[in-house]
Amino acid sequence: MLPTRREKGAEYVLKQIGKLINELAESASAHILGVGLALPGEVDNQRGYCLYCPNLKWGELEVRERLTQETALPVRLVNDANAACLGEYFYGGGEGAPTFLSITLGTGVGSGLILAGRLYTGRFGSGVEAGHMVIDPLGYPCACGRRGCWETLVSAPGMVRRTQEKMKRAPESKLSQIADDDLPGLSPEAIFQAFRAGDSLARVVVEETIFYLAIGLANLINLFNPYKISLGGGVAEAEEILSSNLLERINANVFPTIRGKVEIFKAKQGYYGGVIGAASLWLHKIETI
Repeated sequence: MLPTRREKGAEYVLKQIGKLINELAESASAHILGVGLALPGEVDNQRGYCLYCPNLKWGELEVRERLTQETALPVRLVNDANAACLGEYFYGGGEGAPTFLSITLGTGVGSGLILAGRLYTGRFGSGVEAGHMVIDPLGYPCACGRRGCWETLVSAPGMVRRTQEKMKRAPESKLSQIADDDLPGLSPEAIFQAFRAGDSLARVVVEETIFYLAIGLANLINLFNPYKISLGGGVAEAEEILSSNLLERINANVFPTIRGKVEIFKAKQGYYGGVIGAASLWLHKIETI
């Protein structure tokens, strides 16, 4: 594992990726079919281009050819949320579902969709950007330029931001003590731990998170009628997230004909879903729509 060092620019990052691939290739005992690369943004998988990766600060960039030159291996690209979806679909709990949604709750909210057995990539390769559904039009500003996007409410930074606001009115909270001692220590994990210890502020934050998560999931269920939905990422690791409270709130907001009929589960591939999904580009015939 290497730090990205995005501040050094795309050329540096791609060279580092190429170097890491070459080191792994030298130690591999099996024949290498090719490289699967998952990028956090819009991808033109036909041309092998990054179109827009805001977290890396990349605009349109030829990636496939540059990495092929660095490694002498064929390269295939995929959006990172779509990669996580493929990993769970082929090797996790989504296997066999004709319509399957993958949701990743981490730094942002990633989402991937298998529709009628095909990966939905859409016109520009990024597929379904569920994290940018507007849940509260008067809510927090989002990196996308709008307000109240789903990821501003249920992502890890979203949970921390709501907690920080509430701490001003609850100095007695265990979370306020954490923030006073070590601000980086304030994390979703710390919030859930405080919740389990009976902290009232943490209870409000966790209940809010479940409330907003249920609204978004109900919207997606009503839109796509999936057979299954997986929840992955750091926030979803907490046992409180996939709870009877969440399922009850979802069922209160979906169409009566599909109420209780969608299987929602914690992603079986965990943090490795995206890596496995990127590899699956060479292991399966993947049709897109």
